[in-house]
Amino acid sequence: MALHKDQAIILSSRVFGESDRIIRFLTLGSGKLSGIAKGGKKSQKRFMNTLELFNRVNIEYFEKPGAGLVRIENADLLAANAGIESSFKKMCIASFFAEFVDKLTREKERNEPLFGVLRDGLESVKTLEFSYFRILYYQFRMLHHLGYMPNFRTCIQCGKDVPADDATSFSNERGGVVCPSCARSLPHRAYPPGLFARLAALTEAPDGEGADCCAGGSAEGGAIGFERHARELMEAFTYYHLNVEFKSYRLLRGVAD
Repeated sequence: MALHKDQAIILSSRVFGESDRIIRFLTLGSGKLSGIAKGGKKSQKRFMNTLELFNRVNIEYFEKPGAGLVRIENADLLAANAGIESSFKKMCIASFFAEFVDKLTREKERNEPLFGVLRDGLESVKTLEFSYFRILYYQFRMLHHLGYMPNFRTCIQCGKDVPADDATSFSNERGGVVCPSCARSLPHRAYPPGLFARLAALTEAPDGEGADCCAGGSAEGGAIGFERHARELMEAFTYYHLNVEFKSYRLLRGVAD
């Protein structure tokens, strides 16, 4: 068996047997992995508080060809989840980010940019108050690096730019905005004018500036209307294209206002 060393973020953890734990973690160099931590439930020597949810660690593991699980040998803490546990809202947001990455990635598919987004998102949750705008900003960044970004600028059918006042139709099937002409022949859902322009601005915001770039303006009731329509659109889009429902979404709806 080969010994591997990598940086990792803990996505999930569950007890296995009397003293072991099954850990799912996203690594910088090898993507998502699942591993068993022998004695991980009780060991205070090798794993003392290091394999907790959302921790970032330097991890060592053995991998046997053909085995479903790697064997976690050691983990040294780089960044603890301290701060996330301070509120139920922070726990829900961090859980959503971790579940989003977990459910939309395959094992052993390296994705360094995605690792960076998850790392940055979890670090921000510790110290900042999150509005839905900020949650959506990180969700879009993750979708971009996963190759599932919706199109909010040009018509998904004909490819023409759609002026903000005309951009009121979105096709879940095609994954983007539809111009008025193409909307006559494509199934779509109508949304208030201005919504897609604000979502596009959020997807195009420089790193670290996305939280506030669309906080102003109005979209049928201002920020509240924007959040409601954006949530409806993103939940429908994610479920249609990825056939995934997130447990943390249900909790997130109630705390991200």
